Amino acid sequence: MQKENQNAVERIEYELTTLIRRAVYLDISDKKIGHLERSVYLLLRHLDEFGPSRLKALAETFNLDISTLSRQASAIEAKGYISRFSDPTDGRVSLFRLTDIGREKLIIDKKMRIERYHAMLENWSNKEKEIFGELLERMNEALID
Repeated sequence: MQKENQNAVERIEYELTTLIRRAVYLDISDKKIGHLERSVYLLLRHLDEFGPSRLKALAETFNLDISTLSRQASAIEAKGYISRFSDPTDGRVSLFRLTDIGREKLIIDKKMRIERYHAMLENWSNKEKEIFGELLERMNEALID
């Protein structure tokens, strides 16, 4: 049983490594999905789903140093995709929110990404897609710890 479990873990490790490598390649190749960089897409998705957020909370969400996320946020803000405003509960703190332009860009890229995944998963049953989604969610949660 231990050997079978080890083989399963080795397979997961290999498949995840391969998946990440291929995803990174696609993100920088001419086969890239959408127009937004992955980090921009993720930040816009987060703000769209959860609403305005503090820089510190965003840094924690993405496991990034606050200075790194600050630079990214400034660049995204300069493009007009997000805006900064004072936190009504603490005027010393800034919050970031998605702008209308940012939402438009996000909608376009999200549609393209979902279409690509629909095509990739067209031969999967709904049950297989549900299970895969649940397992990916669990893996993402495990990576936080």
